[in-house]
Amino acid sequence: ALRNGKLANLSFQIQGHADPRGDADHNMDLSRERAESVVSYLVKEHGIDRARLQPVGKGSTELLNKAQPDAPENRRVTIVTQPN
Repeated sequence: ALRNGKLANLSFQIQGHADPRGDADHNMDLSRERAESVVSYLVKEHGIDRARLQPVGKGSTELLNKAQPDAPENRRVTIVTQPN
């Protein structure tokens, strides 16, 4: 989908997330690394222009499963579409 010509005028924020285990600084670093890993994969394996991808670490600030903070779904990457 990211290579689809209909999306050529869009950029994407690649957001890394972490669960709250560990301290806040470590979780922020981990989430940034997670986002950067996905950006690298999309560029190398799928030929997506890196200029269209912005890696962002969110740390543990946006849990999907607040009832179970250490749930796997809290450790994820989300892709958010942004207009150029």
